Amino acid sequence: MTPRPALGRRPLFDAFLVATMVAFAATSFLFDRAAALDLVAADSPDPFGRMLWQFGTSYDPLVAQNPLFLRVMSGISAFAFGPFYLWAARALWRGDERLRIPAIVYACTMSYSMVVHVAVEFLGELPPTDTLIFALVYAPYCILPAALLARVGARGTA
Repeated sequence: MTPRPALGRRPLFDAFLVATMVAFAATSFLFDRAAALDLVAADSPDPFGRMLWQFGTSYDPLVAQNPLFLRVMSGISAFAFGPFYLWAARALWRGDERLRIPAIVYACTMSYSMVVHVAVEFLGELPPTDTLIFALVYAPYCILPAALLARVGARGTA
């Protein structure tokens, strides 16, 4: 099987997905790593931990509290999803057929984790203080899995 040329059939859609996955890798490695390692505090030695604290105190109190379940989810994002984003971006860029199954697994796990996260946010004791900011920050994590599923499609081609 010969890989198709970089950004083959749908170049703008592919470029959007690749750029989004690279950006998500950065947030996983920087912000989610800080949350996973419990570095979220006003006086954190980690600048990303301080930024998360500021975001949490301004818009999303659950992030500032950083409970155990959120640290676990952040660890999965930092140390599993982060590398996946880079691999998937490269696979998509190169037209690698092996992207399909991992993309489906990723989309299912990310969708599940977003349902858990959003449910705890809105049904728990620390709801977001600004629903619009919350939606703008977390919506891409719902959109990317759906867009990636649409991209790999049912035919099994990257």
